[in-house]
Amino acid sequence: MEIAIEHSTVHIYEHPVRYGVQELRLTPPNTPSQQVLDWRIEMPGIEGAAKWFDAWGNLVHLVNQTREHSDLEIRVTGLVGTSDADGIIGELPNSPTPRIFVRETPLTRADRSLSAIAASLEGKHRDQIALYHALMEAIRERVEFDAGQTDMTTSAADALKSGHGVCQDFAHIFLSVCRRLDLPARYVTGYLVVREGDVGAEAQHAWVEADVAGLGWVGFDPANGICPDDHYVRLACGLDAADAAPIRGIRRGSGTDTLSVSVSVLKQTQQ
Repeated sequence: MEIAIEHSTVHIYEHPVRYGVQELRLTPPNTPSQQVLDWRIEMPGIEGAAKWFDAWGNLVHLVNQTREHSDLEIRVTGLVGTSDADGIIGELPNSPTPRIFVRETPLTRADRSLSAIAASLEGKHRDQIALYHALMEAIRERVEFDAGQTDMTTSAADALKSGHGVCQDFAHIFLSVCRRLDLPARYVTGYLVVREGDVGAEAQHAWVEADVAGLGWVGFDPANGICPDDHYVRLACGLDAADAAPIRGIRRGSGTDTLSVSVSVLKQTQQ
Protein backbone atom coordinates (compact mmCIF):
# COMPACT_ATOMS: atom_id res chain seq x y z
CA MET A 1 0.00 0.00 0.00
CA GLU A 2 1.11 3.57 -0.61
CA ILE A 3 0.02 6.17 1.96
CA ALA A 4 0.04 9.91 1.20
CA ILE A 5 0.43 12.14 4.25
CA GLU A 6 -0.12 15.88 4.68
CA HIS A 7 0.38 17.24 8.20
CA SER A 8 0.20 20.96 9.01
CA THR A 9 0.79 22.51 12.44
CA VAL A 10 0.11 26.25 12.69
CA HIS A 11 0.86 28.56 15.63
CA ILE A 12 -0.78 32.00 15.75
CA TYR A 13 0.80 34.24 18.38
CA GLU A 14 -1.05 36.98 20.25
CA HIS A 15 2.09 39.14 20.15
CA PRO A 16 5.03 38.88 17.73
CA VAL A 17 7.67 36.34 18.72
CA ARG A 18 11.29 37.43 18.44
CA TYR A 19 12.94 34.02 18.77
CA GLY A 20 11.87 30.38 18.77
CA VAL A 21 13.32 26.88 18.66
CA GLN A 22 11.48 23.82 17.35
CA GLU A 23 12.64 20.23 17.87
CA LEU A 24 11.10 17.98 15.22
CA ARG A 25 10.73 14.19 15.22
CA LEU A 26 8.84 14.23 11.95
CA THR A 27 10.90 11.90 9.75
CA PRO A 28 9.72 8.29 9.52
CA PRO A 29 12.41 5.58 9.36
CA ASN A 30 12.63 2.80 6.80
CA THR A 31 11.61 -0.48 8.44
CA PRO A 32 10.77 -4.01 7.23
CA SER A 33 7.14 -2.86 6.83
CA GLN A 34 7.56 0.69 5.52
CA GLN A 35 9.71 2.46 2.95
CA VAL A 36 9.78 6.23 2.69
CA LEU A 37 9.24 7.10 -0.99
CA ASP A 38 9.10 10.88 -0.61
CA TRP A 39 9.25 13.15 2.44
CA ARG A 40 9.49 16.91 2.91
CA ILE A 41 9.41 19.17 5.96
CA GLU A 42 8.69 22.83 5.19
CA MET A 43 9.06 25.66 7.70
CA PRO A 44 11.19 28.80 8.13
CA GLY A 45 14.77 27.85 8.96
CA ILE A 46 14.54 24.16 8.02
CA GLU A 47 17.36 24.55 5.47
CA GLY A 48 19.87 25.31 8.22
CA ALA A 49 18.52 22.86 10.79
CA ALA A 50 20.91 20.79 12.87
CA LYS A 51 20.23 17.04 12.51
CA TRP A 52 21.10 14.08 14.72
CA PHE A 53 19.76 10.77 16.01
CA ASP A 54 18.51 11.03 19.58
CA ALA A 55 18.93 8.47 22.37
CA TRP A 56 15.94 6.46 21.09
CA GLY A 57 17.09 6.29 17.46
CA ASN A 58 14.81 9.02 16.06
CA LEU A 59 16.08 11.49 13.46
CA VAL A 60 15.73 14.97 14.99
CA HIS A 61 15.77 18.39 13.31
CA LEU A 62 16.48 21.44 15.48
CA VAL A 63 15.18 24.59 13.81
CA ASN A 64 15.76 28.18 14.96
CA GLN A 65 13.51 31.13 14.11
CA THR A 66 15.56 34.29 14.56
CA ARG A 67 13.30 36.81 12.81
CA GLU A 68 10.25 38.36 14.44
CA HIS A 69 7.09 36.51 13.42
CA SER A 70 3.39 36.43 14.32
CA ASP A 71 2.70 32.90 13.09
CA LEU A 72 4.55 29.71 12.31
CA GLU A 73 3.54 26.81 10.07
CA ILE A 74 5.28 23.43 10.12
CA ARG A 75 4.18 21.44 7.08
CA VAL A 76 4.98 17.82 6.29
CA THR A 77 4.12 16.04 3.04
CA GLY A 78 5.17 12.59 2.01
CA LEU A 79 4.50 9.22 0.50
CA VAL A 80 5.25 5.97 2.34
CA GLY A 81 4.98 2.42 1.01
CA THR A 82 3.74 -0.05 3.63
CA SER A 83 3.23 -3.79 3.98
CA ASP A 84 1.77 -6.03 6.68
CA ALA A 85 4.56 -7.69 8.70
CA ASP A 86 2.32 -8.83 11.61
CA GLY A 87 3.66 -5.92 13.62
CA ILE A 88 7.27 -7.14 13.50
CA ILE A 89 9.81 -4.31 13.33
CA GLY A 90 12.90 -6.28 14.35
CA GLU A 91 15.97 -4.19 15.08
CA LEU A 92 16.37 -0.67 13.69
CA PRO A 93 19.64 1.23 13.18
CA ASN A 94 20.60 3.69 15.93
CA SER A 95 18.30 2.05 18.50
CA PRO A 96 19.58 1.66 22.07
CA THR A 97 19.63 -1.58 24.02
CA PRO A 98 16.07 -2.75 24.75
CA ARG A 99 16.70 -2.90 28.50
CA ILE A 100 16.59 0.90 28.70
CA PHE A 101 12.87 0.67 27.95
CA VAL A 102 12.00 -0.89 31.31
CA ARG A 103 12.54 2.54 32.91
CA GLU A 104 9.43 4.11 34.45
CA THR A 105 8.49 7.74 33.82
CA PRO A 106 5.94 9.95 35.61
CA LEU A 107 3.43 9.16 32.84
CA THR A 108 3.92 5.38 33.11
CA ARG A 109 4.50 4.90 36.86
CA ALA A 110 2.44 1.98 38.17
CA ASP A 111 0.02 2.27 41.09
CA ARG A 112 -1.80 -0.60 42.84
CA SER A 113 -4.34 -1.06 40.05
CA LEU A 114 -1.70 -1.26 37.33
CA SER A 115 0.42 -3.59 39.49
CA ALA A 116 -2.65 -5.79 39.94
CA ILE A 117 -3.06 -6.13 36.17
CA ALA A 118 0.61 -7.10 35.92
CA ALA A 119 0.22 -9.70 38.68
CA SER A 120 -2.85 -11.18 36.96
CA LEU A 121 -0.86 -11.74 33.76
CA GLU A 122 2.48 -12.91 35.12
CA GLY A 123 3.23 -16.54 34.33
CA LYS A 124 -0.22 -17.17 32.82
CA HIS A 125 0.60 -17.29 29.10
CA ARG A 126 2.53 -19.63 26.84
CA ASP A 127 4.74 -16.88 25.36
CA GLN A 128 5.27 -13.12 25.21
CA ILE A 129 3.03 -12.61 22.19
CA ALA A 130 0.09 -14.23 23.98
CA LEU A 131 0.80 -12.15 27.08
CA TYR A 132 0.78 -8.88 25.12
CA HIS A 133 -2.49 -9.74 23.40
CA ALA A 134 -3.99 -10.59 26.78
CA LEU A 135 -2.75 -7.24 28.10
CA MET A 136 -4.40 -5.37 25.22
CA GLU A 137 -7.66 -7.17 25.97
CA ALA A 138 -7.38 -6.37 29.69
CA ILE A 139 -6.89 -2.67 28.93
CA ARG A 140 -9.82 -2.53 26.51
CA GLU A 141 -12.05 -4.19 29.12
CA ARG A 142 -11.20 -1.45 31.63
CA VAL A 143 -10.85 1.70 29.51
CA GLU A 144 -13.30 3.20 27.03
CA PHE A 145 -11.97 5.27 24.14
CA ASP A 146 -13.10 8.84 24.81
CA ALA A 147 -11.41 11.92 23.37
CA GLY A 148 -12.83 14.33 25.94
CA GLN A 149 -11.60 12.96 29.27
CA THR A 150 -7.78 13.15 29.31
CA ASP A 151 -4.95 15.39 28.09
CA MET A 152 -1.20 15.23 27.42
CA THR A 153 -0.41 15.30 31.16
CA THR A 154 -2.66 12.39 32.14
CA SER A 155 -0.74 9.46 33.61
CA ALA A 156 -1.43 5.78 33.00
CA ALA A 157 -2.70 5.42 36.56
CA ASP A 158 -5.14 8.34 36.22
CA ALA A 159 -6.44 7.13 32.85
CA LEU A 160 -7.05 3.63 34.23
CA LYS A 161 -8.80 5.07 37.28
CA SER A 162 -11.11 7.21 35.15
CA GLY A 163 -11.88 4.37 32.74
CA HIS A 164 -11.60 6.73 29.78
CA GLY A 165 -8.78 7.72 27.47
CA VAL A 166 -7.33 8.12 23.99
CA CYS A 167 -4.63 6.18 22.17
CA GLN A 168 -1.90 7.87 24.25
CA ASP A 169 -3.51 6.63 27.47
CA PHE A 170 -3.97 3.07 26.17
CA ALA A 171 -0.29 3.05 25.22
CA HIS A 172 0.86 4.41 28.60
CA ILE A 173 -1.15 1.77 30.47
CA PHE A 174 0.37 -0.97 28.32
CA LEU A 175 3.88 0.40 29.00
CA SER A 176 3.25 0.70 32.72
CA VAL A 177 2.23 -2.95 33.03
CA CYS A 178 5.15 -4.14 30.88
CA ARG A 179 7.64 -2.23 33.02
CA ARG A 180 6.10 -3.65 36.19
CA LEU A 181 6.76 -7.09 34.61
CA ASP A 182 10.34 -6.01 33.70
CA LEU A 183 9.58 -6.36 29.98
CA PRO A 184 11.05 -3.72 27.61
CA ALA A 185 8.39 -1.72 25.76
CA ARG A 186 8.39 1.70 24.11
CA TYR A 187 5.90 4.35 23.05
CA VAL A 188 5.43 4.94 19.29
CA THR A 189 3.88 7.84 17.40
CA GLY A 190 2.81 7.79 13.79
CA TYR A 191 -0.07 7.99 11.36
CA LEU A 192 -3.02 5.69 10.74
CA VAL A 193 -5.31 5.25 7.77
CA VAL A 194 -8.51 4.94 9.81
CA ARG A 195 -10.83 2.12 8.80
CA GLU A 196 -14.41 1.48 9.85
CA GLY A 197 -14.35 0.27 13.43
CA ASP A 198 -10.95 1.78 14.27
CA VAL A 199 -10.64 4.23 17.12
CA GLY A 200 -8.17 7.08 17.28
CA ALA A 201 -7.30 10.05 15.15
CA GLU A 202 -5.03 10.35 12.16
CA ALA A 203 -3.06 13.09 13.92
CA GLN A 204 -0.39 11.60 16.17
CA HIS A 205 -1.88 8.16 16.59
CA ALA A 206 0.01 6.20 19.23
CA TRP A 207 0.79 2.57 19.91
CA VAL A 208 3.64 0.58 21.47
CA GLU A 209 6.45 -1.80 20.57
CA ALA A 210 7.56 -4.59 22.88
CA ASP A 211 10.82 -6.51 22.69
CA VAL A 212 10.09 -10.18 21.94
CA ALA A 213 12.76 -12.86 22.19
CA GLY A 214 13.71 -14.11 18.72
CA LEU A 215 11.74 -11.40 16.88
CA GLY A 216 13.04 -8.09 18.18
CA TRP A 217 10.58 -5.21 18.42
CA VAL A 218 6.93 -6.02 17.70
CA GLY A 219 4.14 -3.45 17.52
CA PHE A 220 0.84 -3.56 19.43
CA ASP A 221 -2.01 -1.03 19.22
CA PRO A 222 -3.91 -1.31 22.54
CA ALA A 223 -6.54 1.23 21.49
CA ASN A 224 -7.63 -1.01 18.60
CA GLY A 225 -6.53 -4.36 20.00
CA ILE A 226 -4.37 -5.34 17.01
CA CYS A 227 -0.79 -5.42 15.81
CA PRO A 228 -0.01 -2.55 13.40
CA ASP A 229 -0.41 -3.54 9.75
CA ASP A 230 -0.08 -1.77 6.40
CA HIS A 231 -2.45 1.01 7.51
CA TYR A 232 0.17 2.37 9.96
CA VAL A 233 3.13 4.68 9.34
CA ARG A 234 5.69 4.66 12.15
CA LEU A 235 7.24 8.03 13.00
CA ALA A 236 9.16 8.08 16.32
CA CYS A 237 9.53 6.28 19.63
CA GLY A 238 10.54 6.93 23.24
CA LEU A 239 9.86 6.04 26.86
CA ASP A 240 6.48 7.83 26.73
CA ALA A 241 4.50 10.42 24.77
CA ALA A 242 6.71 13.30 25.89
CA ASP A 243 9.84 11.54 24.55
CA ALA A 244 8.29 10.71 21.20
CA ALA A 245 6.42 13.98 20.58
CA PRO A 246 6.71 14.90 16.88
CA ILE A 247 7.08 18.61 17.69
CA ARG A 248 8.46 20.29 20.80
CA GLY A 249 9.33 23.96 20.99
CA ILE A 250 10.04 27.06 23.03
CA ARG A 251 9.65 30.73 22.14
CA ARG A 252 10.61 34.14 23.45
CA GLY A 253 7.59 36.39 23.76
CA SER A 254 4.45 37.03 25.76
CA GLY A 255 0.79 36.35 25.05
CA THR A 256 -1.17 33.31 24.03
CA ASP A 257 -0.41 30.77 21.32
CA THR A 258 -3.34 29.49 19.27
CA LEU A 259 -2.57 26.08 17.79
CA SER A 260 -4.30 24.34 14.90
CA VAL A 261 -3.40 20.96 13.42
CA SER A 262 -4.70 19.39 10.22
CA VAL A 263 -3.78 15.93 8.98
CA SER A 264 -4.67 13.99 5.86
CA VAL A 265 -3.67 10.32 5.66
CA LEU A 266 -4.91 8.65 2.48
CA LYS A 267 -4.43 5.22 0.94
CA GLN A 268 -3.17 5.67 -2.61
CA THR A 269 -2.78 2.16 -4.01
CA GLN A 270 -3.28 -1.42 -2.94
CA GLN A 271 -0.48 -3.86 -3.72
